[in-house]
Amino acid sequence: LGEIARGGMGVILKGHDTDLGRDIAVKVLDPELSKRPEVVQRFVEEAQIGGQLQHPGIVPVYELGIDLRDQPYFTMKLVQGKTLGEVFELNRRKDPAWAMPKVLGVIQRVCEAVAFAHEREVIHRDLKPLNVMVGEFGEVYVMDWGLARRLAAEAEQVEASDATDAVDEQLAAQVSLTREGRVVGTPCYMSPEQARGDIARMGPQSDVYAIGAMLYELAAGAPPYMRVGEQVSSHEILARIEAGPPDRLRSRSLAPELVAVLEKAMSYEPASRYPSVRDLGEDLELF
Repeated sequence: LGEIARGGMGVILKGHDTDLGRDIAVKVLDPELSKRPEVVQRFVEEAQIGGQLQHPGIVPVYELGIDLRDQPYFTMKLVQGKTLGEVFELNRRKDPAWAMPKVLGVIQRVCEAVAFAHEREVIHRDLKPLNVMVGEFGEVYVMDWGLARRLAAEAEQVEASDATDAVDEQLAAQVSLTREGRVVGTPCYMSPEQARGDIARMGPQSDVYAIGAMLYELAAGAPPYMRVGEQVSSHEILARIEAGPPDRLRSRSLAPELVAVLEKAMSYEPASRYPSVRDLGEDLELF
């Protein structure tokens, strides 16, 4: 019934389930990429992760299969609403429907969904406002688990990174940047270890950092390492991350407690961040 979105691995279409009489989202792998077994494997893993993470804040996967053109696909709940980025913009415009407490409540719900995934040994690796949807009835969904990775022993992670290097190169359009096949994610929201492509050090604290970066954007009006209205290349963002933490927030209109929360979440060293997304969410709730 038409195209919803397009990314580095394929396209998401709107479809209709004639048996149950409901509209659905259908993700189809790009025909060229479907010729590569390692890309098909990652696509299938995305569907499996979505199917196994049964949580109200994670979009359910309905079906995995092969279409009439022999292309892999999976179907999901069709989510309609605003992205968290659009919600941030409404907050900046002083829309009374999106005052700061309500927006922080959305991010707290994101923490709950991501904490659930972490309990099941899955990290997202691409958390950003574009990948959070807010429905008109208050639903909050963490979207796009295409870069998610199951946690494993360090040796297994390094070995797996070698196997996925070629796949990561194909995801450049989807994730905004790939360097040397190992940097995956969206630069402004990447933890320093993710920006360096340090697979062995990437874990739950990398997702903690990304949620802190979303809080930073909400508070500052621009993502970390960028100024309002600034146009910066992905490689320049990476260079700024390599140089050290982003500019500190100094606005008098910001609650110091909120600044303390996001700065702890965005600590440059993983060990200095919140030990878990659950702990970050609890501090947001207290605030």
